Amino acid sequence: MSLKKSLLTKVAKSKLSKKIRNILNIKPSFDLVDYNTKNISVSDAFFWRTDNEFETIFKFSNILKFYYGEKDKNIEIIFFDKNNKFLKNETLNANLVNEILIDKNYFDNLESYGVFYVFHKPEHYFDGIIRNSCYTGYSYKKSLPSFVHGNTIAAEFNYNLEKIEYNLGGFSLFKNNTYIVQNQFDNKRTEIMLINTTKITLNVLINESRYKLKSGNSIIVDIGKKKLIKIKSNCYLLRPIIFCYDNAFLDVHHG
Repeated sequence: MSLKKSLLTKVAKSKLSKKIRNILNIKPSFDLVDYNTKNISVSDAFFWRTDNEFETIFKFSNILKFYYGEKDKNIEIIFFDKNNKFLKNETLNANLVNEILIDKNYFDNLESYGVFYVFHKPEHYFDGIIRNSCYTGYSYKKSLPSFVHGNTIAAEFNYNLEKIEYNLGGFSLFKNNTYIVQNQFDNKRTEIMLINTTKITLNVLINESRYKLKSGNSIIVDIGKKKLIKIKSNCYLLRPIIFCYDNAFLDVHHG
């Protein structure tokens, strides 16, 4: 790779370049992570829910040990409610494969929903970027859980600065983006779950209904029996988690 091409690639991967391109809608980026930075842990925004007899099961692996033969100093999981209010954090010395049950007892009988983030802290300086996009399962009324992998990059822990930055979703100030779920729904009821991963308040249009979603907040919307789910907002990747109900059967998947 030539020096000029290498420099252009480096500039294109920078956070400032992504912000400018996104605002102007020129080759926009879904996230604002600076991929020139090393020794950072990037997390998707994972949904949890304990409302309406739901339980959430989070399964994740020790990425550093599994792929690089290194040890995690610890793995930190940070939980927020639907209004982006901090609830708790949990620090683990992880095995290769791990599982956490998130039910209402996990939050002192809280029946609600929200988001959590997972960060892997290397034992030593790590010359790379670690992304956690593991699996979250949802059990309804003690049914077998339906699992879905991480949804979209939303936060990073920069271990060089010992600093967490949230709301790294890409957005435009001037252009609405339309996300149409690639499925026609024949089930009896459908819910979608959204999180605003951007730093701005989003005015979201879901089919014919309007919602205001503050930065970091999440929302569950009952779609009913409509066959089309169309989402419009300033976010470049407002991709929902979809809950499809058919009597006792539950299917959870990405949009």
